Amino acid sequence: MAFIVGYVTLPVDTYDNWKNAVAGNGYDADGYYGDQCWDLTAEFWYNVGFPTGYPQTGPNSYASECWTVSRYANAEYNGTTYFDLVINVEDIKRGDVVVFPGSPGHIGFADEDYNIAKAGYIAILGQNQGSGGVPPAVSNPNGGTTANVKDLWVGTPSNPSGFLGAFRYKFWETTPPTPPTPTEKKHRFPWVLYDRKLRENRQFQ
Repeated sequence: MAFIVGYVTLPVDTYDNWKNAVAGNGYDADGYYGDQCWDLTAEFWYNVGFPTGYPQTGPNSYASECWTVSRYANAEYNGTTYFDLVINVEDIKRGDVVVFPGSPGHIGFADEDYNIAKAGYIAILGQNQGSGGVPPAVSNPNGGTTANVKDLWVGTPSNPSGFLGAFRYKFWETTPPTPPTPTEKKHRFPWVLYDRKLRENRQFQ
């Protein structure tokens, strides 16, 4: 268990590697108020390749504003680059970044697919989720608690009152869509080697 302030390098190649790296630790990405729920997602967004300060919130800095205010702020949020948007509670899949309503709301990672048999609850990997959970939450003296997995209420398809929406990281999908074509670095012809070889050949002519 460690309390970490600032942005650090973490594995995001698979959800399991992400979970194994962060569970039990506390992350205070922005240096304010200890280990809040937003800080854990900020570490993820940073390791995906975003600048610091993502996911964006809104004027009140509520976790819920990641969905209500900022989800369409740029191409990365509207699903064309890194994330698809999950609108229906029953469509939540393991690894989705789930946003909860309210002031300040909550945000965390689904640790399982939505299961109607759990009557509206779903296991969430997140920070500042209260006591209990696996591993047991540890309080940060500066605020918040360490990352753990705990059942939280999201609601049912007929009453999704605990769910605003979710961000689905495309590269964690079972069958990911074709990722956007990165700007490839052009391979430069090794002119120096070519020139050296040419000079060597001339010496033997």
